[in-house]
Formats: sequence, structure tokens, C-alpha cells
Amino acid sequence: MRKLASLLILLLSVSGSVYAQSDKDSNGNTTKKTEDVITQPEFKGGIEKMYEYISTNFQYPEEAQKRSVNGKMEVEFTVEKSGDITYVGILKGLDYSIDEEVLRLLKAMPRWTPATKNGVPVRYKVSMPITIRASRKGQKSSQELIRYNEQ
Repeated sequence: MRKLASLLILLLSVSGSVYAQSDKDSNGNTTKKTEDVITQPEFKGGIEKMYEYISTNFQYPEEAQKRSVNGKMEVEFTVEKSGDITYVGILKGLDYSIDEEVLRLLKAMPRWTPATKNGVPVRYKVSMPITIRASRKGQKSSQELIRYNEQ
């Protein structure tokens, strides 16, 4: 059994925010520019489709499975203007074999809908914690566990 029975994405947190810039007019008074509207990037089909992609494609490494490696890791990647995923990295690793599998999976992700700033696509860095749990007999499926942890 190479598939991971339980892979959870706990949170998708992205860097960036909506902000307003200030400027000085000709009299030296502070004026407020219009607010920049920033939308975050999104996996096509939404978060449920991302859970499905990860659950379906993650191959639990045999050596990690033998040692029942479990835990939380932190990954990051950039969603380009085109929606392509680049600069994939592990911020906090779990196990070499699992780290390599997660990198493989992230690099192979389909294009995302890119972030936009005032309607124009922009590059955007995404940080995402992932929890890995080895399967056990009688354990719920990964989709049931994901839904349970969202509440």
C-alpha cells in the first residue's frame, strides 16, 4: 500500500493583503490613494479539488511507512502570473523521503488561477502547512478526516 491513507492540509495561508498607499500632495498634505484590491491565488476547482488532488496523487514512501512517520511540515511555492507553480521548497521538513514526495507532488500540480492586483495577474508566494499521518486499520478515509478538521 503506497498511497497515504491520511494526508491533511490544515491551512492555506498566503502572504499579502489589501492595503492603501499614502502620498503627499503639492502642499505636503498626506493623501490616500485608491485601495489596491488583491485576490489570492486559487487551485482550479477550489480547496476541495486541491484536497482531492493531493489525496489521489501522494505516494507514501515505503521506508517512511515502515517507520510510521507522522507529523506536520511546512511548504512554500510561488504561483506565477500564468498560474504555473515555481520555487517550490520545504520550510520545515518531516522526513527526507516524505519531503521529496511532497516536492514532487507540488511541482506536478496543475496550473492555479493566479492572484490579481487590481484585476491584473501577479506573482504570489504561498505557504502551506501539511500534516501527514500513516494509515491504521479502521481509520477514516483522508477525505473524511479533511472535512472533520475543517470544522
